[in-house]
Amino acid sequence: MGEMTEKVCPNCGEKLPNDSSFCIKCGTKIEIEAPKIENKPNFFKQNKKKVTVGVIGIVSVLVILFAVNFVQASKLKNELMRDWYKVEGEGSSSILCILDFSDNEVEYRLETGYAWMDTTIATYDYKVISGNKIKALRYGDDWETFTIKFNDEKSVMTVSPALTGIEESEVWVNID
Repeated sequence: MGEMTEKVCPNCGEKLPNDSSFCIKCGTKIEIEAPKIENKPNFFKQNKKKVTVGVIGIVSVLVILFAVNFVQASKLKNELMRDWYKVEGEGSSSILCILDFSDNEVEYRLETGYAWMDTTIATYDYKVISGNKIKALRYGDDWETFTIKFNDEKSVMTVSPALTGIEESEVWVNID
């Protein structure tokens, strides 16, 4: 058995048995001290530095990824903000198709050489979501994802799937 020690009343100084909850002389409640456990490792104290370093590392990676994506998306938006052209038809019956990106809309229009025949076919809301992808609101409330690729000179743009038709992809050129 463990060694029995006596408690002392903090109010009157009376010696009390170790298991006393109240002083037998003055009635003061005796606070029970929680036993001290020595040499018990505390996981959080021992690993606090490792956890902190891990959290800082994860947050840093997320911030870097967000920053890289933001820069790439900004570059794509800048490349899109030009008039993109393609020619449909042949000879004198050709029609100039124009894809005109603004801040948050893309206009698809046709120009024939006769102002009275020129027309806007559609205007779509769009947003850049990464360095090579946009989402456009073409039909109803469903945002569709499109992949954008440029040639090295950034004068030819391929959109997959086609933004203005049902083809697998379409090619647009910029003549600046």
